[in-house]
Amino acid sequence: LWWEVVGIAVVLFLLSWCQSRWLPGSQSGSPLSHSIRSVMQKYLEDRGEVTFEKIFSQKLGEAPALLKHLEEAKPLVEFYEEIKKYEKLETEEERLARSREVFDTYIMKELLACSHPFSKSATEHVQGHLVKRHVPPDLFQPYIEEICQNLRGDVFQKFIESDKFTRFCQWKNVELNIHLTMNDFSVHRIIGRGGFGEVYGCRKADTGKMYAMKCLDKKRIKMKQGETLALNERIMLSLVSTGDCPFIVCMSYAFHTPDKLSFILDLMNGGDLHYHLSQHGVFSEADMRFYAAEIILGLEHMHNRFVVYRDLKPANILLDEHGHVRISDLGLACDFSKKKPHASVGTHGYMAPEVLQKGVAYDSSADWFSLGCMLFKLLRGHSPFRQHKTKDKHEIDRMTLTMAVELPDSFSPELRSLLEGLLQRDVNRRLGCLGRGAPARPVADGCPCPVCSPKLLDSDQELYRNFPLTISERWQQEVAETVFDTINAETDRMEARKKTKNKQLGHEEDYALGKDCIMHGYMSKMGNPFLTQWQRRYFYLFPNRLEWLGEGEWKKELRDAYREAQQLVQRVPKMKNKPRSPVVELSKVPLVQRGSANGL
Repeated sequence: LWWEVVGIAVVLFLLSWCQSRWLPGSQSGSPLSHSIRSVMQKYLEDRGEVTFEKIFSQKLGEAPALLKHLEEAKPLVEFYEEIKKYEKLETEEERLARSREVFDTYIMKELLACSHPFSKSATEHVQGHLVKRHVPPDLFQPYIEEICQNLRGDVFQKFIESDKFTRFCQWKNVELNIHLTMNDFSVHRIIGRGGFGEVYGCRKADTGKMYAMKCLDKKRIKMKQGETLALNERIMLSLVSTGDCPFIVCMSYAFHTPDKLSFILDLMNGGDLHYHLSQHGVFSEADMRFYAAEIILGLEHMHNRFVVYRDLKPANILLDEHGHVRISDLGLACDFSKKKPHASVGTHGYMAPEVLQKGVAYDSSADWFSLGCMLFKLLRGHSPFRQHKTKDKHEIDRMTLTMAVELPDSFSPELRSLLEGLLQRDVNRRLGCLGRGAPARPVADGCPCPVCSPKLLDSDQELYRNFPLTISERWQQEVAETVFDTINAETDRMEARKKTKNKQLGHEEDYALGKDCIMHGYMSKMGNPFLTQWQRRYFYLFPNRLEWLGEGEWKKELRDAYREAQQLVQRVPKMKNKPRSPVVELSKVPLVQRGSANGL
């Protein structure tokens, strides 16, 4: 009888193991989640990214995309969308008409119904401007702030617990796992050349968006000892490519191959100001004012990030297909947040006096002097310090340091005031510098260039180990403009069909919503240890447990079998000296074999 006792003990062990491991509510294993939602949520929480401000400020996290499915947020989101449409209008006539529509629909209607959820000061602010017919783009800014305030708290918490946050985590997971190569782009013709390489037009394969691909040859970089310049350009582009600034050629991606460094930049196909100056002659004062305004906004964007450009000239100002300008080529730009630069770099005829002087440090003040030189050239065809077509660099530098600029009488008083303010040699008196002086610094010496063509070593490749980069904001904008709505709409349709099917099959709708469920679906399982037939059940797999749906009958059979096995063990000592029946009769036929004549 010993083998029967051992067999029953094994059965009891298996029953207790199954009961402790698989029944709902059991706790075993580590609580660490392996789902994308849980992993990404923990990753974002560790970096302080799961806040309303952080998510709401991202291109993929704006209110219309995330909060529109919440009933309590829908009126606020619709109001927010209308305000954003108003802010994009260009003419005052369009803004005046749209502002009255927005006011009547979303403000006056709620006021008459005594259900206006916003402050009295915001209403008075908008009413006062409408009475005066003064409609600036930020007219509804007080309402934007109050809408954001109302969307915080319970509404945002419901979003965190919804499947829309899971969708947001999936997009962030895609963003953080981008590893681009040349195969991700369709490269077209050359559109420009430089000292280290060429610029090509290209199309990104997955979204179809057009870019400019700036390729720098690693061998040429090594031969000219330009590693620092190449890496510095990537750093400067990463600094200025965040935030909303349409007047700088921004970078979206950076990657490298064994032979090339590649920058993926905004595509500009309207030529540069130097080309248009040489082809069409000098610009009018009105045209110059237009370009100057956009260039100033681009410079302010850089200076707010503590970046001094140092190479402002017509050849570096590109035009897009709409005629707007952007500042390009940040190879000589420098971060002055921790230490001010003191090297004499730039183009002769545009460099500020403090840049030319040895041992003098400077900051963004140098760009304002260069702006004055460039505007003068757009109007007169030459730099103010390159008269009579002189090409002697030392003579140009001497004139920059000593000569007083004479402005033609044809310039208007406003233009004369602008150029005189920008071309002040004294930094404390220069327009745009706010009286900030520049202390003295030592000068860096240059390095000679090798003559022979270099061979790239592993140590050379190590320099570019951290070169690959994806600008989050730029990638999100590209996705939002191309495939975001299409993919989300298709996913919503698939999820709706899946929910409808599950509801028809009797499954609990949205049971795993807001939980750390890794996967769910159908799976075959054994009814109990005494059966050989498998049953098809719907399951939910969590990191620390497996839950079965509709398993009431199976659990009852399992408990009955467990109880009868215990009774058998208790009867073993009494049956030692008694003859045993060859077949053990169970009190009840198992569920899956009822109606069968075979039994056990």
